[in-house]
Amino acid sequence: MSPRGGTGARSRHGGGRRAFSILELLVTIGIIALLTMLLLGVVMHARHHARDTRCKGNLSQLWKAVNYYANANNDLLFVNNASPLQISNVIYKNQAPSGWGHLYPRYLKEHRLFYCPADPVRSVDWETYGWHQWETEEGEVQCSYGWRGRQGLVADEAVALSLSEVERNPQKVVGCDFYETHTPEWRVHHSKHINVLRCNGGVSQVDAIVGFGPEVEDSQAALDVLDR
Repeated sequence: MSPRGGTGARSRHGGGRRAFSILELLVTIGIIALLTMLLLGVVMHARHHARDTRCKGNLSQLWKAVNYYANANNDLLFVNNASPLQISNVIYKNQAPSGWGHLYPRYLKEHRLFYCPADPVRSVDWETYGWHQWETEEGEVQCSYGWRGRQGLVADEAVALSLSEVERNPQKVVGCDFYETHTPEWRVHHSKHINVLRCNGGVSQVDAIVGFGPEVEDSQAALDVLDR
């Protein structure tokens, strides 16, 4: 009887759960922190990829609207009112649409397509040049994408820009992310590349960072990098 009784006593008093040591606790916390960092990196990468995909989708939708516009206007396209030979992201100025702005609302009903979701400055809610300035007397609206206008496509400002003229230069860029690297804080949407819309309607990315402005020569140099 005594051996069985002794065994039972050890089971009741000596077989309980052992507490974590400080070292084990620190190792566990470290593993959890490492997994959290890895997971956070994956989530951030997925978000960047999603924004990039939406940006390219915006450019595709803009191209469709450009074709609708051309079909309704005898193959003729719009230009940038202030400087028709220079790429510009201004879509409303001097009480009138400019560049991409000619598409709204008849050919492009969703104005949010003018804005890249990764643009750190320009957005619908931008206080300075946001959408609330649309159709105001003295306001100006800027979007995330530059429209080429006639720059490098038509040399004479008096000559109209047509869709046929654009399509004769299939590998040139007709629109793209509008980067301003001359500002104190670079206005760059994607950290290592720029999304472009070519004159054949294709959307792709170029692994380079180029800036447009402030001079016409700067914009032309940027287009020289992006054109093929």
